Amino acid sequence: MTHVMIVEDQELQRKIVKSALEDSGRYRVLYEVDSADVCDIYLLNGNVDLVLMDIFTAMGADGIEAAERIKSDYPEVKVIIITSSPETEWIVKAKQCGVESFWFKEVNADAIISICDRTMAGESVYP
Repeated sequence: MTHVMIVEDQELQRKIVKSALEDSGRYRVLYEVDSADVCDIYLLNGNVDLVLMDIFTAMGADGIEAAERIKSDYPEVKVIIITSSPETEWIVKAKQCGVESFWFKEVNADAIISICDRTMAGESVYP
């Protein structure tokens, strides 16, 4: 079972992603966090395998900066950046900070499960 933290400020989006992951039977969402500024605290206990990180989170926190901290402090934790912003600059920044994968949000459970499965299998998935 892969343990997940979702960092997303939109409650509906968090619920959709959580439901898709847990319905798969392969993922367990341990934490749902609305701000990238506090996500590091949840990683201290060492039981998170995968972080799904939105770029724009509550309190103006930057998900790319948080992902960079995670990859520096917890290199074993895999990170998938999730966003609805079509800006390609985010893809470049995510790659530069070592993020494993990047996903443009869509309401499709199969898509999020696929990118999570591929990322956990060691693949780097980018558009």
